[in-house]
Amino acid sequence: MTSDMTRPSGFADFIGEEKVKKVLEILCRSAKKKGQPIGHILLSGGPGLGKTSLARILAATLGSTLHEVIASNLQTTDQMVKHLTKLKPLDILFIDEVHGLSRSVEEILYGALEDRKISVSQQGYDDLMKSLGMGKKNPTTVMVDLPPFTCIACTTLSGLVSDPLRSRFVQCLTLEPYSDDELTRIILIAASKMEFPMANEIAMEVAKRSRATARNAIMNLRWFAEYCEGTEVNPGKEAIEAAFALKDIDPNGLTKVDRNYISVLTEAGTPLGVATIAASVLENEETLLLAIEPFLLRGGWIRKTARGRVATQKAFDLVNGKEATNA
Repeated sequence: MTSDMTRPSGFADFIGEEKVKKVLEILCRSAKKKGQPIGHILLSGGPGLGKTSLARILAATLGSTLHEVIASNLQTTDQMVKHLTKLKPLDILFIDEVHGLSRSVEEILYGALEDRKISVSQQGYDDLMKSLGMGKKNPTTVMVDLPPFTCIACTTLSGLVSDPLRSRFVQCLTLEPYSDDELTRIILIAASKMEFPMANEIAMEVAKRSRATARNAIMNLRWFAEYCEGTEVNPGKEAIEAAFALKDIDPNGLTKVDRNYISVLTEAGTPLGVATIAASVLENEETLLLAIEPFLLRGGWIRKTARGRVATQKAFDLVNGKEATNA
């Protein structure tokens, strides 16, 4: 979701992910009654499904301060220690793409999550005491107590989260791709906030091109609104087709890279590995695994086999012009 007026401000405004949302609402009610922090939460799912939005909504619901950090920015144990020691009671530490933590940084997090304690070296402890204006002491290592807090971590690559780290989270919740109906509702609400008039059937056409994610839906809506305003055309079916043709997004939501991927497989006629496909479409393997393949697999355009990726009959029909759209 985007970081502006189109972002949901509360659970009631957040469309989709009903089961995950219900779990979080129950946890919030329980925590507020007890005056205690929620147990640590791991949110997993593809990009653009609303993991960050849910963390912010949860913090706002509880009246807690949210500290956001990206795992790749935590390169040293000292950096992790500094973030942890800044926490106040009932604060929430949000770690984005937690699978990117190094092993040494991850190990600091174990004690923080399980016992609210971290082991700090003499130099680290001295630096911490100095930053707190408490002078210097000289133990070799010190166990520092942390206040009651919640860690919400999210990942787009759940399989890369180590078992020891995963086991420290009380709740492990998975976000699912959005349906076209859910995306249509999101688009209509956002369009209303933007004061951009849009018919339901046109919102559905935008939704179909949004790859089952809320983030893409909002970005597509913004582009369509800008196209209509910039070309002074009405937001109808012809405008939809023209606007997204300029972006190389077809009525199935397939991008140029998607279609190139499908073409490579159909032309090969045999299973291909990710490295081969990535080289053929001029994309890196991580992009294929994270952003391209999940959509193609869900849409039934490709299949994974023990020997590699293969095109389905649906993909051959598309390439041969027998199927223009899923609509």
